[in-house]
Amino acid sequence: MFQPVHTGRISHSLVGQIKDAIFRKELKPGDKLPSERLLMEQFQTSRVTVREALRTLEQSGILEIRRGVEGGAFVRDPNTKVVNTFLQDMVSMGNIAISNLTEARLAMEPFSVKLATERIREETLDQIHRNIRETKECLNKENSNDARLLNLEFHRLIAQASENPVIFFLVDSIIEIMENNISSIPLGPGPVNHTLQWHENIYGAMMDRDPEKAQHLMLKHIEDIQKALEALEKSAGSTKKQIDPPERIRLNTHHRR
Repeated sequence: MFQPVHTGRISHSLVGQIKDAIFRKELKPGDKLPSERLLMEQFQTSRVTVREALRTLEQSGILEIRRGVEGGAFVRDPNTKVVNTFLQDMVSMGNIAISNLTEARLAMEPFSVKLATERIREETLDQIHRNIRETKECLNKENSNDARLLNLEFHRLIAQASENPVIFFLVDSIIEIMENNISSIPLGPGPVNHTLQWHENIYGAMMDRDPEKAQHLMLKHIEDIQKALEALEKSAGSTKKQIDPPERIRLNTHHRR
């Protein structure tokens, strides 16, 4: 499977070959790589170099290193965990504001709902309708926290219905960061219900198979969120630390529409 390497940064060559084997499906999620000794023989290099390459692939989320008798290097299932962790760290350190994430959503979600409306299946429409119904039930029970989390889930469902794995991967990562940063912030039913009204209108356009209307509604929905965040940032002062909590409160106020 692998070829000897002799030039350049050898561990980089190892990393490249292992990645290529995964991309070509020669190695699949859950597969165990050859032992360190066999990798040394195949690559004709040292144990230190092999371990450096495996560490690099583990840090990038491609491999999982397990210890013990049944341990070894295993190909990981692809998921958004690495991206989510990176984004959350950047938000926590103040390098990314919640409004930055909303700007990214402006670029993706209107097109996402357009694709979803063109491609959506009846069972997926039923899922979205169930999401709206459950959100209403939460509001009726005065459970605003679960209702706003369901409002975020609405956007994940639409990204999934777009049937574009890149769009879903990116939206899913952003939505998870939103969930992590709003769950502890109290919010009344009014703003959450306002978000729900937006979602009902978007769902209606999807039901009518009107992709342009759905796209327009989603754009206006998220633009509203972004305007609210920009106003809060302006009034909150110069430091991200000062604006971060109100940003998140306002985001839920509008995002959950």
